[in-house]
Amino acid sequence: MKEMTSEELLSFNGKDGKPVYIAFEGKVYDVSKSPLWSKGLHMNRHPSGSNLTGAISAAPHGTEVLERYPRVGVLKKGVPEELKHLPPVLQNLLQKLPMAKRHPHPMVVHFPLAFLMASSLFILLYLVFQNPSFEMASFYLLILGAIASPFAIITGLLTWWINYRLKLTLFVKRKIQLSILLLVFEIILILWRSSQPQITHPVYFIMMVILTPIVSFLGYYGGQMTFPNEQSS
Repeated sequence: MKEMTSEELLSFNGKDGKPVYIAFEGKVYDVSKSPLWSKGLHMNRHPSGSNLTGAISAAPHGTEVLERYPRVGVLKKGVPEELKHLPPVLQNLLQKLPMAKRHPHPMVVHFPLAFLMASSLFILLYLVFQNPSFEMASFYLLILGAIASPFAIITGLLTWWINYRLKLTLFVKRKIQLSILLLVFEIILILWRSSQPQITHPVYFIMMVILTPIVSFLGYYGGQMTFPNEQSS
């Protein structure tokens, strides 16, 4: 069976009449007949000619889907092409821990989303029932969301660097803009609320409610990068 390097694998991208190859655990498969690989890019993020050992472990399907396609070779050991843009220390780490390529960001990003949406909910409950405990709960949730946000941003930037090579797509641009806006809102709201024992200004409540659409759009754009619409697959 043919042995190929990661550079040779990269050339099998479905262009100029070439087949579409991918690698998994050292085995090379021809997925040319898969409609999901017809454009050479699976789910808008997995390029053909890549070693998908780590990525498939995070996919919503198992590795059994690869058995539908012919095995055409084996991959020579070495640094995969998709990791060569990274420092050697990070290359070695990701080869030993493939899950680190994608999992850190999904593991932490849900915390600020949940805390900040709950913060908006409790401020609405306060406005309806005028119960001070709801407003205090909203403030504490805001603090928790502000603590979790930097971890989500840092891991998001790391994922962008590792998997997308810092390519500034529309979704990435929107996520960066919204993340900056979110941090500004969090800082202003925490300082504002901390400076007075009771808050009554309507702008404060409006900003608290706006947290929900901000994090919702952040989640939407992240979802589009991970699970794009079918027409963009």
